[in-house]
Amino acid sequence: MDEVNMNWVEIGQVTYKTVICYFFLLICLKIMGKREIGKISAFDIVVFFVISELFSLSLNEPEHSILRSVLPVAIIVILQIISALISLKFPKFRRTMEGGMTYIIYKGEIQQAEMKKQRYTIEDLLAQLRSKDIQSPADVEFAILENNGMLNVIKKDQCDFVTPDPLIMDGKINKTTLKRLGKDENWLITELEKTSYPDPKRIFLALYLKSGLYIVPFKDADNINKVK
Repeated sequence: MDEVNMNWVEIGQVTYKTVICYFFLLICLKIMGKREIGKISAFDIVVFFVISELFSLSLNEPEHSILRSVLPVAIIVILQIISALISLKFPKFRRTMEGGMTYIIYKGEIQQAEMKKQRYTIEDLLAQLRSKDIQSPADVEFAILENNGMLNVIKKDQCDFVTPDPLIMDGKINKTTLKRLGKDENWLITELEKTSYPDPKRIFLALYLKSGLYIVPFKDADNINKVK
């Protein structure tokens, strides 16, 4: 009888912990922000793995207090939020933590040096192109390997870009893009002066199309004031 009662007690504890873990995890995911499964980075996977292990420990060990799992998870979520805020402010930090995109094909040319750095083989490239119904790299203008391993492709007959890299993001000039284009900030400022948005700090996004600059301005004046 005691053994039966003990089993019911354990069932109650596991049920109680499972319910708390479930709703707490939903709250954590809501706070951390929406992500598509295909767009989860290696950094996100590590965070989710640690969270699952912490909750698993609490559920599998009846004597293990739920607080010992909830508290570390809460700390991880806070650190993730802080990291996300820093990433928004400092793009270099984001690239260091999550990695950045890599051109596998740039303006129709296969970037062999970049492929070697990423340990990305020609077989990988051909396989991912076939999955997109593209039979030959000769049909591709840009192929971008994202930090989650996905390959985004822009075909030559569909390309309106001089480069898909933004010239300006969040009011900040992308010097890497300018360098890749063989341009400088003076050139960009001159081009901006031909538009209604001569100040880069007022621009949320600027792309370089074959037809000219495509500009999305900040809608909120508060965002403009945050750009230094």
